[in-house]
Amino acid sequence: MPQPRTDVEDVLKMMKASVGNPQVQEKGCESLKRLAMDRDGQDEVASQGGIAAVVKAMEHHKVIGVQLAGLNCLEKITANNSATGSAMVEAGGVDAVLSAMRLDLSKADLQMAACRILCSIAMCDAKCQEKVAKSGAAQAVLDAMRGHSSVASVQELGCQALKEFAAYNAESQEDIYMRGGIQVVLRAMEAHPEVPNLQVMGCGVLRNLAACNSEQQQAVVSRGGIQVVLDAMSAHGDSSAMQWAGCWTLFCLCVHNADMRCEVAAYGAARAALKALEAHRAEHRVQEAGCWLLKELAEHMATAKDRATFSAAIQAALKALEKHPGNAAVQKAARGALQNLSAFDKEGWVKMACLGRCGRLGRTATMRTLEAIQE
Repeated sequence: MPQPRTDVEDVLKMMKASVGNPQVQEKGCESLKRLAMDRDGQDEVASQGGIAAVVKAMEHHKVIGVQLAGLNCLEKITANNSATGSAMVEAGGVDAVLSAMRLDLSKADLQMAACRILCSIAMCDAKCQEKVAKSGAAQAVLDAMRGHSSVASVQELGCQALKEFAAYNAESQEDIYMRGGIQVVLRAMEAHPEVPNLQVMGCGVLRNLAACNSEQQQAVVSRGGIQVVLDAMSAHGDSSAMQWAGCWTLFCLCVHNADMRCEVAAYGAARAALKALEAHRAEHRVQEAGCWLLKELAEHMATAKDRATFSAAIQAALKALEKHPGNAAVQKAARGALQNLSAFDKEGWVKMACLGRCGRLGRTATMRTLEAIQE
């Protein structure tokens, strides 16, 4: 006969009646996890006090069974749900997660569950992200990554969490940098080159740290970051996500920084961008990121007197315009690339190429492009 369904209220009554019993608390956390398998379940568990009950169980019982069951439950409750993520912050869940991480660094599954939760919370809203940033989460994640350098899944989830901590948050960016985060991320990417999503997430961390920050741009470059990114792009050329992430990261490593532009250019980043653009013509994200990178490297392509690369860059930007006429972001990036290429074009190649593609671009688009390169 089918077993009667246990509801949230029953589980919470059981946990409240046996606060001092770790076995009951572990079982309760596992039951709440099963009840939170969908959005309605998440909301029900949270609305009836399930998050507070799990946090309380983890605070009272510093044993691995309860901690892991609690983390797995909180992970399920907060997954892709900003409301329950915010509720967890209010219930002191961040501190409970960090305490669990510190309890036993050797448990990879525990560290992975904690990284997923912290990542989910940081993605909820700016307030939650700030709470995570001020809690010491970056140090906990970096400790987990250092403690499990051979475990690709820990490295991937750690990079994903750090990426979200650093997104548009200068305080968190500085915290990660000062705690050696750049070295940890680069070593993770080097140790697991075969895992594409780890490479994408690692690029995400580097991108968020380096953008418009000359000190951190220099730190990434001086530690071999350009080559690490290029190696990832080469190894995963069929992944549009990797090409998008790689192009953006290289762009962020040199934007507003002439010295770093020289470094990025010297490593052959323009050729990597051209290869990505050619292989992923239909992917608007790749086209946008690749064109922005070409824009930054335009002067170096011109002064290097490599006509083949310079000409290929012009054609790549024009093809982006042609293939994505309705995408404003691609149009802006491609015209920006052409404008910079034109600024260093002594022979008028850009203008001739634009006119040569008039039939494909259409008269209006061609005129807009010509206006852009003449500004």
